[in-house]
Amino acid sequence: MELLSTGIAIAAGAFALALVVGMTVRAVRAERGQRLRAAFSPLMSSFEVHQELHTGQKGLQETVIQTIQEQSTHPSRTDRDPEGR
Repeated sequence: MELLSTGIAIAAGAFALALVVGMTVRAVRAERGQRLRAAFSPLMSSFEVHQELHTGQKGLQETVIQTIQEQSTHPSRTDRDPEGR
């Protein structure tokens, strides 16, 4: 039993180390001013997917895409021709 718990601890530590190394590499390769976004975007994306799976609701990206599609099929009053056609 002790060997199993040690193996799980090592696996969890390796996973955490892989996350930190990956985030560091993404931050270093990113443009200046975009480093935090580049480093944390995969992690935030995975949190969003996790939340979608547990709540059954659409995520932010899907909602934005749906809104854009609806706006392109149903133009608003301001999208009309200036002459009112």
